[in-house]
Amino acid sequence: MLAARLKVREGSVTPFHVVTAGSCLVTSGALPAIHIETGDVIVFPRGDQHVMASDPELAPVPIQQIYSQPSKEQIAVVKYGGSGPPARFICGFLHSDQRFDPLLKSLPAVLCVRSRDDTLTLETLDGSGRRVQPITHQQEKEWWRASLRYLISETATPGPGHRAVLARLAESLFLELLQWQLRYVAQGHGGGWLAGLYDAQVGPALTLLHAEPDRSWTVEALAKEVGVSRAALAKRFVELVGESPIQYLAGWRMHLAQHLLQDSTLGVGEIAGRVGYDSDAAFNRAFRRLVGSPPATWRQAKTSIGPN
Repeated sequence: MLAARLKVREGSVTPFHVVTAGSCLVTSGALPAIHIETGDVIVFPRGDQHVMASDPELAPVPIQQIYSQPSKEQIAVVKYGGSGPPARFICGFLHSDQRFDPLLKSLPAVLCVRSRDDTLTLETLDGSGRRVQPITHQQEKEWWRASLRYLISETATPGPGHRAVLARLAESLFLELLQWQLRYVAQGHGGGWLAGLYDAQVGPALTLLHAEPDRSWTVEALAKEVGVSRAALAKRFVELVGESPIQYLAGWRMHLAQHLLQDSTLGVGEIAGRVGYDSDAAFNRAFRRLVGSPPATWRQAKTSIGPN
């Protein structure tokens, strides 16, 4: 709903909430309720619909009834509720015009950073359960708290250029979250694309596909480069990444092609060659099948909309 109201692509919005005072319960789909309070930051990497309430028995009110005119140009102050203890939040979102699905799909549905006294923890929640990862590096804890204080103060007293500052701060905080999650996966926790990066077989295969997307890859050729059997690589790749190496390669090529179509003046034919297609026709067919429209049409639509 947020994506539609902001007129951006569905699935490209990552909302977050910073609790500056009070507390509330947050629910998302069938996941257990999560309690957040002052100092917490909760993030929904894939933009999953969620409900924030003081009492889970209350009937949820759609956000458009509370905040009718969202704007990407200015910060709005929204007040809602009854006579109970107040809770205050800074709410925002990250927007990716070229989201990378394997990364987002490998992240938990909910990420929550909790700051208590001298402790900082990353709590994650998804269908497989709740996990808590302590952040032990003192410099990282200090950076997080200082950045969060700066974000809160910049929101409270906006001045010239504050939108750019807030955007960079939000991006930096999210990247720090990704770094913590990467570290957690590297220690052997969890699976998915992130785990694939650290796998002895899948990791080198992903590196090769990323580095040489224009190469005429087959699973057999990829397995030979990695030094394992074709069957072993194919099985392990699907287990961790969720699709075959060739399916993954097609998606990666489209991701690169979208960047080139939007951010360069290269012709469609040259882009086709750079991402591994030996003809415009083959590239057009693949792009239409995976993205939904021909590359020239997609580029024209993006140009007419302009940058977000």
